[in-house]
Amino acid sequence: MKKTFILLTLLMFAASGSCFAAALNTNVSTTAPGLQVYGGVNAADAAGTTSVLLGKMSKGVNFRCAYSVTGYAAATKHTSGTKAYGSAFDSTAIYFQDVGLAGTVPSLDSVGNGSFGAAWTAM
Repeated sequence: MKKTFILLTLLMFAASGSCFAAALNTNVSTTAPGLQVYGGVNAADAAGTTSVLLGKMSKGVNFRCAYSVTGYAAATKHTSGTKAYGSAFDSTAIYFQDVGLAGTVPSLDSVGNGSFGAAWTAM
């Protein structure tokens, strides 16, 4: 849970003008263990060899985010867990959805808490 909060904080900085490396695509779930998120002041800086490490996923944690220059929505799920957790830049709530053991991180339809519809429960 702490890593989710940290990652969401980092995404808030990304939505306010920083840039992610090109490997982090919007609304695509990660599948490889231990992926890292790098940042910088522009795309070239974020993709460089001296980029700033913003965060790293634990082994077995999948991550999905939808982001633009106006905001973000992000969700995570551990491969051995049954729930996905997420939040957005314009929400004070953390949402969860029971997706089962075989489930993946659900798709996020938009940036903002509009991504967390009826299937998600606010905590």
